[in-house]
Amino acid sequence: MFLNNRWLEAAFIVLILCAAFLVRIEDLKDWKAQPDRAFFKSEPLLTTFDGYYYLTLARDLSEAVYKPIDEKRAVPDCPPRPQPPPLLSSIAFAIHKVTGISFNWIAAVTPAVLGLVLFLPVYGIGRYYGGPIMGCVAGFFSLMSFYYVYRSSLGWFDTDCMNVTFAMFAVFFALKFGQTTSRIRYLWFLGALVNYLFFMWWWDQTPQVATAIALLPMAVAMVFFYRPAKTEGGIFLTVLAIGGAALLLLKGAALPIKSVQQIATLYKYISKEVAGDFPNIGISISEQAIPKLGEIIAKTTDSILAFSTGLIGLLFLFYRHRIKALYLAVPLILSGLSFFFAKRFLIFLAPTLALGIGCIIFEVYHFLKNRQTALAVRLSVIALLVGILIYPSVQRGFAKTFWPKEPPFLVKGMVEISRKTPANSVVWAWWDHGYPMIYWSRRATINDGQVHGGERSVFNGIPYATSSERLAANLMNFFVHRGINKGTHLVYHALGGNTTKGFRLIKEVLAAGPVNAERIVASSGLKPQKGIVSVEDWLHFFFPKQTRPVYLFTDWRLTVTNYWWFWLGTWDPAIHNGVHPTYVAFYNTKIDGDVVTAIQSNGHPLKADLKKGIAYLEGRAVPLRALYIRYKDRLEKKIFPVARGYHLEIMPGGYSALMSPNIAESVFNKLFLRHRFQTAYFEPVELKTPFFQIWKVKADSYE
Repeated sequence: MFLNNRWLEAAFIVLILCAAFLVRIEDLKDWKAQPDRAFFKSEPLLTTFDGYYYLTLARDLSEAVYKPIDEKRAVPDCPPRPQPPPLLSSIAFAIHKVTGISFNWIAAVTPAVLGLVLFLPVYGIGRYYGGPIMGCVAGFFSLMSFYYVYRSSLGWFDTDCMNVTFAMFAVFFALKFGQTTSRIRYLWFLGALVNYLFFMWWWDQTPQVATAIALLPMAVAMVFFYRPAKTEGGIFLTVLAIGGAALLLLKGAALPIKSVQQIATLYKYISKEVAGDFPNIGISISEQAIPKLGEIIAKTTDSILAFSTGLIGLLFLFYRHRIKALYLAVPLILSGLSFFFAKRFLIFLAPTLALGIGCIIFEVYHFLKNRQTALAVRLSVIALLVGILIYPSVQRGFAKTFWPKEPPFLVKGMVEISRKTPANSVVWAWWDHGYPMIYWSRRATINDGQVHGGERSVFNGIPYATSSERLAANLMNFFVHRGINKGTHLVYHALGGNTTKGFRLIKEVLAAGPVNAERIVASSGLKPQKGIVSVEDWLHFFFPKQTRPVYLFTDWRLTVTNYWWFWLGTWDPAIHNGVHPTYVAFYNTKIDGDVVTAIQSNGHPLKADLKKGIAYLEGRAVPLRALYIRYKDRLEKKIFPVARGYHLEIMPGGYSALMSPNIAESVFNKLFLRHRFQTAYFEPVELKTPFFQIWKVKADSYE
């Protein structure tokens, strides 16, 4: 066979890896062409929010401040830091220490390099099932799958770039262990064990899932293929039993039960199942959305032909290899989750579809070889088929530019916080900004991409969504000083575990202020808790002295994500629902007499007739209830004679928004667009509308 020449095979592998690296790094050209979208002070930004979590830990390692408790996250509950530090952070720290390269550049380039490692296990699996041709083709297609390219490209400093790799290495080592009959198989078992340990270190946030993914392929090998001599098998199983017993002694006998419970919790999260009185936050996260078939095809092969070829190839692989194909059960199951639960699992379709395509290509080559077709013809046919099937993915990979999630103007706002707030400050920002805020501002936050449970996110949204500035300021101060474990949950417990009643009481008390809240607390039925007995004790509890400065961050991204944060901020546990607002932002707004014109970010124009009180957008006429025009020195207001209608609010610089009345009267909008606030509760620190604002929060305290 042509590819039996190992040097030639190696050359093909090098070409594949170079092409895959190029498609992952080529966005740098566009980034440099538009630095205002991708760079901050000549340093690249990340294309994922979560990357700043790992980057912060790497920086803390470098600065020797990696403490057991993460004092800047989920204040005041503050989760423990992982021990040992995550592998991704450790890699970044090691590179920085050896080379001196900045953490931002390390975080930008590292995923593009690590993403290539997927080729190795996929190539090895493909080579087992169909030889070098299937191995090379499968490895190539796995690296070029669009969604995997996206999540292992420039700036995607997260665990995705290696999660699927460790999963496929688990398959490869299990396959080699199960199919090897000599004692060398125990070296393959050792490889599987080492892979499992590194997988646990890598995917530190979900060790139970990593365990299941890493060990199930080995279970297939043990059940269906491992048939040693009696003595040999007895020794091996005894060693396994001793190892399992030692693990239970170390971690506790309840480890299996806890693992199952953790997996069940994760299942509820990815299935968007509502559990308890607060929402499943997964429904508000784009990567947790269930993709339609068209999106699945577009984000994997970007070709119906290639997608169908992969599926047919998988069926053929199972038909030809029967029980030996069971090694692929885990990646197939993970791939299937993308059809029913969340698009984030599309990365696992990369190797599974690639193996299917590789199988078909191998079968075509084998068919032509049996017909004694000339080698040049066979290779030409294979090259043509590969080119036809891979072209859509390659073309899209090069055509699409992945931009950083946090644009430079928001990063500038976070850096401003580091300059204009005390070191012990807590920044109240929407949880999207949690990790980046900690990294860039070096200040504490209350919510982020790892701890954003339903309850925490509901409280995170209330100060933005409420119309009461007193409630907003007092709630932020209460939550920063009391939190969930010793704050909101203590109130629920004092009311006999009634979450709905406790939730409403917290809002009612904080909205009333310490003077008016005395009557509310006295008649609430709160049972005494440790150290909290009298009404006066409860008022001290609800209105603590502001020992940590609190700052509110309002920004452009809130105008984009308003559908979810307003819904969460208006959540009612009694009905298990909140309110979805209407908020449409416009740019290049111009006022010409009684006519307002503007352009939406998607290019759709807005035209408003201020005499008639009607706005025209996308072919629809909508009534106006109120018009606000903010000039540098004043705010003009006009009310139209209609019972129901939208607010049109215009500010200097060409920014405007058409919105429903509920969000128009929110604290967010009153601060962000109108700049109208109660000085008793908010003090402006930096106002850069429509980019970002920094507000000092001044809450009531019970003296």
